[in-house]
Amino acid sequence: MPPTTDTNKLVLRPCNSADIPTLADINFAAFDNPRNRVMYLHVAPSDRLKIFESKAQATLSYQDDDSNPNNQTIHYLCVVDSTTKQTIANAVWDHLPRGYIPSQDLDTHHTGLAPGTNKTLVQDFANSTHQLRSTPPRHSEPQWLLSLLATHPKHQGQGAGTELIEWGTSKADAMGVRCFVDASPAGMGLYRRLGFDQQVGELVLDLAGYEGGEQYGVQRWVGLAREVASMEKSMEGREV
Repeated sequence: MPPTTDTNKLVLRPCNSADIPTLADINFAAFDNPRNRVMYLHVAPSDRLKIFESKAQATLSYQDDDSNPNNQTIHYLCVVDSTTKQTIANAVWDHLPRGYIPSQDLDTHHTGLAPGTNKTLVQDFANSTHQLRSTPPRHSEPQWLLSLLATHPKHQGQGAGTELIEWGTSKADAMGVRCFVDASPAGMGLYRRLGFDQQVGELVLDLAGYEGGEQYGVQRWVGLAREVASMEKSMEGREV
């Protein structure tokens, strides 16, 4: 497990089972986006929150399981505001070996979906993510993958996202390997400031083809890579 680190008032530490309700609340608030609105169109907010709790629980279980198909090493991290004692952000970093299989990525396996979930959209997005992560050279080399990053909207701009990103990029630099992330438009600026300056693929999903998605249309995510030598750029514009 990674050591606890402290930068000013922000404390970065591993997540544990006691964090699950708070992690679910953070991700529920942070990922109120068109894809999830359509995916959970017929799911009550209370049940949506339970889905995020289930995802957090599953990630914690993967973190302690070294028998997964891809030999992924998963690190589930959170940032606590030491002044208020509130957990305000979370991230999942995966260390992936050479030749991993994107279709077996643990973060794209969905269990415990609530009744009313648009399962077709869930599967289509998972398949598109697998395709994006299969773009060379992503599946052909050891790497670190940032598979989740979320700061509660009430606490954005304090640097929590930067702390969580730089935890993983420092590990990758020490190992001499690249980092990858699947970035939404909202996160592009931050990732580019922290050295993710190579585009290595794109995921395009037209929500107009799903019930309730007509008003949202085409959504895009971009695969970004960060080279080991990009640390100078990561010092620019640190707070998020």
